Order: sequence, then structure tokens, then C-alpha cells
Amino acid sequence: PFEDAIMTQTPAPAPSASELHKAASVDNSSPLLMRAAALRAQEELEDQTWYHGEMSRRQAEKLLLHDGDFLVRKSTTNPGSYVLTGMHNGLAKHLLLVDPEGT
Repeated sequence: PFEDAIMTQTPAPAPSASELHKAASVDNSSPLLMRAAALRAQEELEDQTWYHGEMSRRQAEKLLLHDGDFLVRKSTTNPGSYVLTGMHNGLAKHLLLVDPEGT
């Protein structure tokens, strides 16, 4: 099915010069704008019921009672990283969350 989808897909039109310029300018945004966006993202994250901030494995495991329980926490051993901690078959599992760029 995947190969069939590729064969029937129509190619996207090439971006115009103005679109390319706009994309480049977004990548070169000011550090102040980037910091503001990161702050907004952090505030959004902190509003989620499943987010628990910086927390050790042991602390996280104590909060999980049933299979399917989960939380996201900031790693205490990998600064700047997030961990998905969940209960599966009576055991706590810890998965380091990695974005497509490897961060």
C-alpha cells in the first residue's frame, strides 16, 4: 500500500523565490523571538495534567499505580531532555523523548 501511494502521488509545485526567502528568514529569527517562543511552549507544557516538571525515575514511579498510567517529566540526568514514564504490565518504563533532529 505504501508503494502504491507513492506511485499515485502528484508532485508538489516548486516553491517560489519569495517563499524560499520567507523560510530562510524564519530560520534566522532573533534569539529574543526564539526565547519567547520557547517560553510560550514551556508554559503550554506546564498546563498539561500529565506534565510533572523535573523529577527522578523513582519519584515518577511512585505516582504510577495502574497499567496505562503515564506522565512526562524533565530528566534529572539528561539536562534539557524529557522522559515519558509509563506503567506497562506492572512495570515502569522510561522512554527518552527525542525530536527528529536528534535533540
